Amino acid sequence: MKAADILSACVMLALSAVVFAATRDQPYWADFAPGSAFAPFWIASAGVVVSIALIVGALRRQSNPPADWPDRRGLQRVALTAAGLWAIVVIAPVLGLIPAAILFMLFLLLLVVRRRLVPSLITTAITGALVYGVFSAWLGIAFPKGILGI
Repeated sequence: MKAADILSACVMLALSAVVFAATRDQPYWADFAPGSAFAPFWIASAGVVVSIALIVGALRRQSNPPADWPDRRGLQRVALTAAGLWAIVVIAPVLGLIPAAILFMLFLLLLVVRRRLVPSLITTAITGALVYGVFSAWLGIAFPKGILGI
């Protein structure tokens, strides 16, 4: 497990470095709103912090427990989540990013983690409204729009 932790941390460090390098020419802040490098910078920074913590934890750990692989249900959840993320890539140009994200949230809550219908609908409605309100209405960030114009 120690080698797997170190290897995955090194991969995450490399990916974070790629994000830093790829967005170094993008503006961090643009007039009154975050620029195109804002989110990648903080996501890559978090990746570096988590990677370093994982490496330090692995090196300080005395025992080397075996890897705890997910059971069949866990693998199904991982596969469904990955399929849902790919579905966003496919349907976002058609429906728009916000409706695609709302459908993804419902998919995760109802089918992947098997939550009840009413709380899932309420959670998705509040989250969708907050994302739209903050980013589109307040900050004026233009999300990709689909055939619905949303």
